[in-house]
Amino acid sequence: MKNFGKKFLVILLALLPCIPIQVKASTGDEPEQIPLKSEPKPSGNPGPRARSRARNTIEVAPSCFYYDGEVSIEAGSNVAFISATVTRLDDNMQWSDSSIGNTLVISVSTEPGTYLLTLTLSDGRSYYGEYSLY
Repeated sequence: MKNFGKKFLVILLALLPCIPIQVKASTGDEPEQIPLKSEPKPSGNPGPRARSRARNTIEVAPSCFYYDGEVSIEAGSNVAFISATVTRLDDNMQWSDSSIGNTLVISVSTEPGTYLLTLTLSDGRSYYGEYSLY
């Protein structure tokens, strides 16, 4: 009987590296906010101004969060369309999606690495931000 126990333990230890162990890339119970920066407008002619926009209107950047394999984007109520791409910088793997409306959720990788989020809104504004998973 002792021999059987030893053989079982040896076989179990030999097969241990073959057993997949999933490690969650995101830590914590709260979504991680992705800070955004506005992409600079091209130099030269800025193009026509929208007539309906008030002169002193403050444009607020959309809010973006990563949580458990999803990037969520929420823009102001004046936004009618969002297009976004998430790129893993280690291997340039990309996830893209778009939405009619002012919210968008993209399913992305949970693998550790640094990711770049780029997005464009229907009003022509573009933003980018980075987040890292450990």
